[in-house]
Amino acid sequence: MKQPKKLFLVAIALLPLILTSCSLFGGAPVSRGWAGTAFRDGIIYVGTKDGRVVAINASTQSQQWDYTVNSAIYTTPIVDGDLVYVGTYSGQVLALSTLARSQNLTFPQQRYGEWEWDCPTGKGKSNAIVADLAMSEDALYVASSNGRVYSLDKGTGDENWKREDIPVLAEKLWTSPVIQGDTLYVSTFAGHVYALSVETGESLNWSFKSDAGFASSPVIYEGAIYAGSFDRHLYAVKIGSNVSMWKFPQEKPAGNWFWASPLVNEGIIYAGCLDGKLYAIEAETGEKVWEFDTGDPIVSSPILMDNLLIVANEAGNVYVINPQTGNSERIQNPLSSNSNAPTINTQIKASFCAYGGLVYIRGEDNQLYVVNIETKIVSKPISLTTQE
Repeated sequence: MKQPKKLFLVAIALLPLILTSCSLFGGAPVSRGWAGTAFRDGIIYVGTKDGRVVAINASTQSQQWDYTVNSAIYTTPIVDGDLVYVGTYSGQVLALSTLARSQNLTFPQQRYGEWEWDCPTGKGKSNAIVADLAMSEDALYVASSNGRVYSLDKGTGDENWKREDIPVLAEKLWTSPVIQGDTLYVSTFAGHVYALSVETGESLNWSFKSDAGFASSPVIYEGAIYAGSFDRHLYAVKIGSNVSMWKFPQEKPAGNWFWASPLVNEGIIYAGCLDGKLYAIEAETGEKVWEFDTGDPIVSSPILMDNLLIVANEAGNVYVINPQTGNSERIQNPLSSNSNAPTINTQIKASFCAYGGLVYIRGEDNQLYVVNIETKIVSKPISLTTQE
C-alpha cells in the first residue's frame, strides 16, 4: 500500500514544475496555462498565456473578439451552439457568447459573458480547474482541484448536483472526466477509476484500483478504459473488472510517463509518451505494433486527420505519420534554412485541433500556428496578444 502514496506524492511534487500556473513579476500576477485550440463554423477559439479567450477568423486570420479572464487557463474551450465554455485556474467556469463576432466592434472588446459559475471551496483546498471540461447534451462536468466533480446546466450554469451530494474522489482532480452513456468515468492520481452517475453524481457499483496513480485522463473504447500511469505504463481495464486486461510495455517500463490521453482508432491505441515516443498498440492484446521516436517529450495527444496521424512534441516539431506503418514525415520550418530547425520556433504543450486539412496549434510564444498538412506549409504565426 506504500507505492500508490509514494507515486502520488512524487506526482504532486513534480506537477507544479510542469503545470506552471500564476507567478509574480513586479508584484502583478502573470497568467500561464496550456489551453488548446477548438474550431467551429470557421472560427478558432483558444485560451492564451495572458489569461484571455480569443476568437480568430480562420479565413482572414484576424481576431474577432477576446475576453479577459485574468486567470491562468488550462482547459481547452468547448464550443456548443452560440456558447464557448472554459474553466479557469481561479475556479470559474465561463460561458461566452460566440455571437460577439458578428457585432464588428473595435478592440478592446467588451466582455461577452452569458453566465459565470464559481467552484465551491472547502477546508482550505484549491478549487482550481486544470482538467478539460466534459459535455453531454444538457450538462457540463467539471473536475476540480478540490477533489470533486460537478455537473452544471449548459444554458444557465446552475448546479445540477448540489455540493453536499458530491463525493470527494481524490486529493486533487487534474484529469478530465469522460462520458459513456449514463456514466461518467474519472481517473485519479491515487490510482482509482471511479464510475459516477451523470444524473446524480453518485458513485456507482464499480470502481478500479491500480497500484500506481493515473497520469492521463481516461479514454474508452469498446467497453474498456485506457489510461497512462505514473509507473510509466499504459493500462487497459475492462469496465466492470477489478483487474487490468494488460499493461504496456508488458515488462520494462517506458522511458517516462504517458501524460497525454491516448487516441484509439480501429482497434489501435496511439499513445504519446514523455519519453518522446509515439507507440501504436493493439487495444485487445496490448501488443506493440510500432513505435516512433520524436526525440522530445510528447505532451499533447495525437489527432487523426484524413487517415493520417498528426503528432507534435514539446520541442515544436510536427509530424505526419502513417497509422498503419509508423512511417513519418516531419513538417519543415519554412522560415529557416536549417533543416534541423523545429517546425515552429516555440514549444508545444497545448492540445491542438484540425479542420479541412489545416492543423491549429497554440505555441508557448502566445501565437497561433496554422499547418497545412497537404502542402507541408506553416503559415505566418497569428498573434494572440491584445489588439488595440
